[in-house]
Amino acid sequence: EVSKRLYKYKAELESYLRQRTRELFSLEDQIWIYDLTNTYFEGEKRDTEKAHYRRSKEKRSDAKLLSLALVVDRYGFVKYSKIYEGNIRESKTLQKTLEDLRGKENNKVNKQVIVMDAGIATEENLALLRREGYDYVCVPLSKPRKELPEGEGEEVELSDNKGHHLRVRWVEVEGKEDSFLYVQSEMKEEKEKSIEELLSKRYEAGLQAIKEGIAKKGGVKRVEKVYERLGRLKEKYPSVHRLYEVKLKSDKGIVQEISWQKVKEGSKKPGTYFIRTTLPEQEEKTVWEIYNTVREVETSFRILKTDLQVRPIYREQDKASEAHIYGSVLAYTLVNSIRHQLKGQGINYDWSTIVRIMNSQKMVTTSLPAKSGKTIYLKKCSEPEEEVRKIYQALNYRDRPFWQKKSMLPEKENP
Repeated sequence: EVSKRLYKYKAELESYLRQRTRELFSLEDQIWIYDLTNTYFEGEKRDTEKAHYRRSKEKRSDAKLLSLALVVDRYGFVKYSKIYEGNIRESKTLQKTLEDLRGKENNKVNKQVIVMDAGIATEENLALLRREGYDYVCVPLSKPRKELPEGEGEEVELSDNKGHHLRVRWVEVEGKEDSFLYVQSEMKEEKEKSIEELLSKRYEAGLQAIKEGIAKKGGVKRVEKVYERLGRLKEKYPSVHRLYEVKLKSDKGIVQEISWQKVKEGSKKPGTYFIRTTLPEQEEKTVWEIYNTVREVETSFRILKTDLQVRPIYREQDKASEAHIYGSVLAYTLVNSIRHQLKGQGINYDWSTIVRIMNSQKMVTTSLPAKSGKTIYLKKCSEPEEEVRKIYQALNYRDRPFWQKKSMLPEKENP
């Protein structure tokens, strides 16, 4: 019931928190990152207008979903949230978000740079942002068709925060009003090659299982059944099956032999991607760093789903479900405030690690019977470990909430 009452004041709370966090932490408010995720229900959720079936990001296609849209700044603080129907398309939400964000306090400041992932960056949405005077940085929904000659553009070398090297250069794409930054990432290349190698091994293992079934007595041998198994295997590994040529040798509808050969290599340019933007006057490094702030909204969703248990939802009524999600968003604001202060002191733990460390400090209660028939209770905080003490110091807190508390109560009032 409390969460429902809080949810009634969602607009007022978000407006206050936007302003308060900006003032409290002296935040720059030039970059907003926008993305959507979804969360699923346990139960049938019959009487609902918002919960629907769609592709679940948690692989729960058997459950109805609700979608959560978040706008966060580069420090992870929530500027705006909205709960949508579970089957809404990401690209259809941007206009409503911009309309909601154009409140009184936002009319007084310059329009922010909007950072988006590919699912929202449709041509229609990008045209909308340009009309409204917003700059943006995103990954294009589809790669430019033009093959890029090696010598085009002046190449700049960068390094990420883990020391991995990148090469970036501006390229021209015919017929587009905005600009494209071509990125070659060493880390992304290694990751893509590793994933492709793993999927290829699994696909070949599936082909080997089909082959063993053909050779085994009582195994699957009929042509149509073997093709069914191949179809399921291709559906499971859509990105690698096209690299293989599979041949069947059959007689009278019975497969006698299956063979395969890898005839193609994977991506011609692994580890490459484009960043699309209206900021061509900025340095390549600046644009790349702005795009990488999208990791903040991904971190926000991860904390909401794992540490703050926004999933699954057990509420039956739509309003109760929405209030549950928004309660998690409010909790996240507190979590991010703590993490932001710790990051400023060089402590970059995730929230689950912070909770685990702080759980090492306990409150110990000792009870002593008194002659009067009452019970004396002595409560003490345990000595904090060094990691706990560092967190307290970084937040400018005392290393113990209290030293000792004493109370005397009748037995029936045992706290």
